[in-house]
Amino acid sequence: MSTKTQLSYTVETFPDAEGCRAYLVVDKDTKQALAIDPRLDQVQAIEAALAKSGATLVRAIDTHTHADHLSGVEELARRTRAKHLAHPKSKTTHPVVRIEPDGDFQLGATRVRLIPSPGHTPDSLALLVGDHLFTGDALFVGGAGRVDFPGGSAAELHETFQRFADLPSHTIVMPGHVYGTAETSTLFEEERSNPLYSQKDRAKLVEQLSGAAEPPANMMAILRHNMGQAPDSPVVPPKDADMLRRARADLVLLDVRTGAEYAAEHIEGARLMPLDRLQERKHELKDARAVIVVCRSGSRAQLAADQLSDLGAKVQVLDGGMLAWRAAGLPVKEGARRVLSLDRQVQLIVGTAVLVGVAAGVFWSPWALVVPAFFGAGLAFAGASGTCGLALILGRMPWNQVAEVAAQGGSCASGVKSACAAPTTSACAAPTTGAASTKGACAAPVKKP
Repeated sequence: MSTKTQLSYTVETFPDAEGCRAYLVVDKDTKQALAIDPRLDQVQAIEAALAKSGATLVRAIDTHTHADHLSGVEELARRTRAKHLAHPKSKTTHPVVRIEPDGDFQLGATRVRLIPSPGHTPDSLALLVGDHLFTGDALFVGGAGRVDFPGGSAAELHETFQRFADLPSHTIVMPGHVYGTAETSTLFEEERSNPLYSQKDRAKLVEQLSGAAEPPANMMAILRHNMGQAPDSPVVPPKDADMLRRARADLVLLDVRTGAEYAAEHIEGARLMPLDRLQERKHELKDARAVIVVCRSGSRAQLAADQLSDLGAKVQVLDGGMLAWRAAGLPVKEGARRVLSLDRQVQLIVGTAVLVGVAAGVFWSPWALVVPAFFGAGLAFAGASGTCGLALILGRMPWNQVAEVAAQGGSCASGVKSACAAPTTSACAAPTTGAASTKGACAAPVKKP
């Protein structure tokens, strides 16, 4: 959706099913562009919009550190070589250009004014471009952002509203979220109909916003991603992996178990590439930018990650494998056929061979003790080298073979509920009361006056 103006710029809106809104501002003359609050799953759409308009992204910014969805600002800035702007109070570890919260900059002939807007978070910024005010999660149409996150403050949000009130009444409100209301509004309309924005008494506003709600689903994992924490960790926890697989179109979830294990149960969207065939097939991953390797417990996945070290992609291991994934209560696609995992097959064969060998050595001939010694040496070699010959042999046995189905990982696809943002009825959404209440991932719980 484009907003055509008689000014020096255009605005394109990128909505999503959870109510988030990203924006692309383009200076008409120079075709310089600014991206505001891009989600990770919107990066490709924004790149396509830039190409279609012939614009060049020169700056990208989040209005605050998001806790309800994965930010795409770092990825978009990296792909386009744009400057990643951030508030001085932002805790991001990404390479950014810190900007003064009450400063401004030029986008070609278009002036972009920054307005401090704390309340939802300490690092919140609003951006005024001509007649358009991009409010982030400070001000929504008919409501406001919640203030019960760490660092949130209803008193500071009141001060933010006073700054907005100094702007012309015809200023167009471009919110960071839309929850069942109009897409945009004006400061005049908000003054007339928004009980939070129109509340001039600071103490009363603090009282109205004194409610609290459950945090968003995956909040800590989302914050770690958005702040760039532990980006090079060799392992990724199951809940983080689930969030990433739904949000990153360039992520491959690689299952290196046997075909039979995969057919019995696997993660939706995971791609099967058995460990014993990885060397001959890893060229198929040459275009991947990120890979999370999956096995039953994590051991085979680590071996696979070692073999994939020469890929250009970032390779991580699902911490604890399918066992940890199930323990975390995450969804698994199950098949009709059930087989013992390769790990258990190895344990069963080695355990049986050792037991039989020891019994034969005691009751028949000492030479039979060669059998448990052989398998013991094999286990010692496997532990030292990271290679289990028996597992490789078993992996090629007929009962471990099924027709392979290459299931490419998808993210935020049409018809698939995204996990990178909490649904509008989730714990991130506070139950609200009163005439202007809104329900949404970042909407403030409002006490009825």
